[in-house]
Amino acid sequence: IILRKIQEEEYKVGDKIPSEEQIMDIYGVSRVTVRNAIKLLVEENVLVKKHGKGTFVAMPVYVETMSAGGSFTESGLQMKKVPTTKIISIERKPARKRISEYLGVSEGTEIIRLKRIRLLDGEPAIFETDSFRTDWDFLEKIDLADTSLLNTLKNYGLKPVYFDNIIEIALADDELSDSLNVEHEEPLVKINQTVLGENNESIYFNEQFIKSDVYKVAIRSYNN
Repeated sequence: IILRKIQEEEYKVGDKIPSEEQIMDIYGVSRVTVRNAIKLLVEENVLVKKHGKGTFVAMPVYVETMSAGGSFTESGLQMKKVPTTKIISIERKPARKRISEYLGVSEGTEIIRLKRIRLLDGEPAIFETDSFRTDWDFLEKIDLADTSLLNTLKNYGLKPVYFDNIIEIALADDELSDSLNVEHEEPLVKINQTVLGENNESIYFNEQFIKSDVYKVAIRSYNN
């Protein structure tokens, strides 16, 4: 019954469903029956339980396709979803120590920093910060909204080949909370990604903060 109400959009994505007690009263069933039904729908990612708040209709989970070559835009298109990108800012900043090491420049060197929100069917999925050396100043002169950054770089003669990823968990700060529509300090998947060219030279450094209940990144490993 709950699933049918979701499919018929009586309960929409993000809606809170009735409490266990309310469902028991409405349908005259036991608490065990209600809990088993909710447990099954949670396991199938139809519902999501939020501690202290209740049970909600879950967002559909999009799983990145392996054949997209690391491109969010290509992956979205292959999933027959509408990928869009909102540019938050593009500006020059002095490189912090960690970023400078990834880019192979001295700490404090001026770099180009790009902030973006990636969306699927209008739902925020990823907040990204991309850091580039100022060699790639063409990025400041072109429209990067709703385009594949990887394809743009290829069009300018840069060929990303290797993607070195470090995966961790980060808690949403105020900026991430506002950008991704999540609670403050909600856990997010964080990927620190160094993008390298054919000769192992660093092209750019990418930080992704991902809502894992909306989008799951696929990573393929090789044993040569």
